[in-house]
Amino acid sequence: MGGRLVWWIASVFVVGIPSLAARGSVTDVTVDGAKRYQTMEGFGTCLIAWADRFRSLYRTEEFQKIYVEGVGCNMLRVNMWGPTFEKPAEDWTQIRGDDFDMNADGGRPQIFVDFGRGIRKLDPGIKVVGTVWSPPAWMKVNQSITDTKSSAIRAGGYGGNDNRVDPKYFRHFCKWMVEYVKLHDKQGVPFCAVSPGNEVQFSQSFESCVWDGKDFAAIVVMLREMLDAEGCGRVKIFGPETMTSHLYEGGSGSYVKAVRDNPKALEALGVFATHGYEDGVKPEMSANSSRQFWDLIQDTGKPFWITEGGTGGHDWPAPIQQGVGNALHNALVAGNCSAFVPWQITEGTKSIHALMVMNTYTPKTYTAMHYTKFIRPGARRIDAQPGFGTVQVGAFLHEKDGDLTVVALNPTDQEQSLTLTFRNLSGLALLQAYRTSASENLKDVGDVVVKDAKAAFPMTAQSIVTFSGKIAP
Repeated sequence: MGGRLVWWIASVFVVGIPSLAARGSVTDVTVDGAKRYQTMEGFGTCLIAWADRFRSLYRTEEFQKIYVEGVGCNMLRVNMWGPTFEKPAEDWTQIRGDDFDMNADGGRPQIFVDFGRGIRKLDPGIKVVGTVWSPPAWMKVNQSITDTKSSAIRAGGYGGNDNRVDPKYFRHFCKWMVEYVKLHDKQGVPFCAVSPGNEVQFSQSFESCVWDGKDFAAIVVMLREMLDAEGCGRVKIFGPETMTSHLYEGGSGSYVKAVRDNPKALEALGVFATHGYEDGVKPEMSANSSRQFWDLIQDTGKPFWITEGGTGGHDWPAPIQQGVGNALHNALVAGNCSAFVPWQITEGTKSIHALMVMNTYTPKTYTAMHYTKFIRPGARRIDAQPGFGTVQVGAFLHEKDGDLTVVALNPTDQEQSLTLTFRNLSGLALLQAYRTSASENLKDVGDVVVKDAKAAFPMTAQSIVTFSGKIAP
């Protein structure tokens, strides 16, 4: 095996393994290729666009390669920027993307195009999704892209909040979005999906716009009709981009209900999407919230995306103890999430909102890479039971390529013995193991032999391991 360490399944039953078990417990997991769940669409982030040093960084080929080839991102979320079209147009049919100012506010809209072009040269399959933080100010009741009084609304109504689109401009708003889509097409960065509102309950001192449930459902219908009419039928609509765990009356669940109560809206909405925060800032790491949100939508047949969220600390072992590893595992395994796109790829210092520090990887980055570099679009999550034992396990199969990926987290301070039993995965003979721990960063730690459809591996204390293998065609 090229001098690499080999873990024989037979060792589970012979002298030596009790000493491993004595250090911790044994977790027995059955991976069943016949039981399949969501199809994975991708991983990615949004970008900081308000600082020159970040815009300069994003334009470098080095950083574009880091995003695609290093971290393994294959999605990008961009801001559909309101100030691109500041001159009012009373006739909505006269709104044209050719009139948009993509260099508004220091070039914030243009950096997304430039970065998108760069990464699509490296991977033409990159999926770009767009979200509206605020439409042009003239379309809104308050005539501003921001709100001086930060507040929240309920799905049932706006109250006194005027940080919203004036109903007489609903068609203008949809036309502006459609023209944004067409402009991105012309510039070689096509959208695969768009969202009419970022965190539609929250009115903020930064770019924001609220939608109540009824109007959100109505705008989804109108936008779908206009996209179709203007030759953009391939572009999906996602939303409402509220908080995953805000299932109280008037919260995320009420927006889902508003869409479900409007048959045209339910048909028009391509993807249900939420954000992984507790309050819009603090990362939300609970498995229950993802599972409970999925329970609200699973019978609709629509996929579930998490399109923003915090991802916890950078320093070990935070990434696997209430960090990015937990957020990913909970979203994918408990919530059947198909796309995971947290807030930012990088910041200037270690931040709960970004995966990196400028162009430097941290333990948090490597933890994310256990998923992003191995689970490719088109893979199906398959059954791994138990998924939430002492060692937390998720499994993914890309049947077309024969690629099997199993990700296991041991957040405890003891070594744990993991045994894997494989069903309905013919031809699996070997797994390559990669580990991140207190002293390792996505290190190749050897081959794991699969014998009689079983494998064993000692999970180092406070570690995450990705097992990569091939099944028979």
